[in-house]
Amino acid sequence: MSYSPVIYDWRSDCVPLSQVFRAGGRANEGGMTLGGINVVSPAPGGRGELHLEFGPFATTAANKAASWTISRMMNGAIMRIGLWNSVQLVPNSALGISNGLTWSNGQTWSSGAFWRSRPSAAITAAAGRGTTTLTADLGTYGEIVEIGHVVGVKAGGFEFAHMVEEISYDASDVATMTVSPPLRRAVTTSDTLQFRPSMLVQCMNAREVMNNFQSGRHMAFSKAEFVEALV
Repeated sequence: MSYSPVIYDWRSDCVPLSQVFRAGGRANEGGMTLGGINVVSPAPGGRGELHLEFGPFATTAANKAASWTISRMMNGAIMRIGLWNSVQLVPNSALGISNGLTWSNGQTWSSGAFWRSRPSAAITAAAGRGTTTLTADLGTYGEIVEIGHVVGVKAGGFEFAHMVEEISYDASDVATMTVSPPLRRAVTTSDTLQFRPSMLVQCMNAREVMNNFQSGRHMAFSKAEFVEALV
């Protein structure tokens, strides 16, 4: 019997003011030197994290969406959150995106970004679950992915976000990249590399997020900290 977790999509009205993705990591204890210095060896692993900060929810739709969302977070639900356009993602200009559904609600944080654009590239070689090497054909775009960018993988019906830690290109602009966290599903050439990634997460500080969530003219969340849900 296969495991099919219930996954809830983040409500599009609950747009954050800021967003930071952090690649999880771990280290193995390697002993202590004669000088008393702990030695650790970095190892692939750990879970990705997503940190979001919010302004007050100014519209009726946003307040209702926030009301629904806080209950899901308090119950430990798995949420699918699409990363909003930020400096951690490949910019729209590099992807040739010049149209789409823009975010513009008249508030001070309206960015006009094409937040529903989902450009992608073909994965060119199979890679096993738990590996950290991924190859993709970027010939359509050129060498647009760099160290520090966050990309996504869509495989097996699930979506995952990964930080690019190392990358090289061949003469045809096929990119070989080292990513973190490791791949959560085996990928094949039928899967795609996403430039607007989503990730499956659970909120780690739901009670703190609710501290500023009070019934009034406008509701608000405190800073939310999410950790990758391993499904």
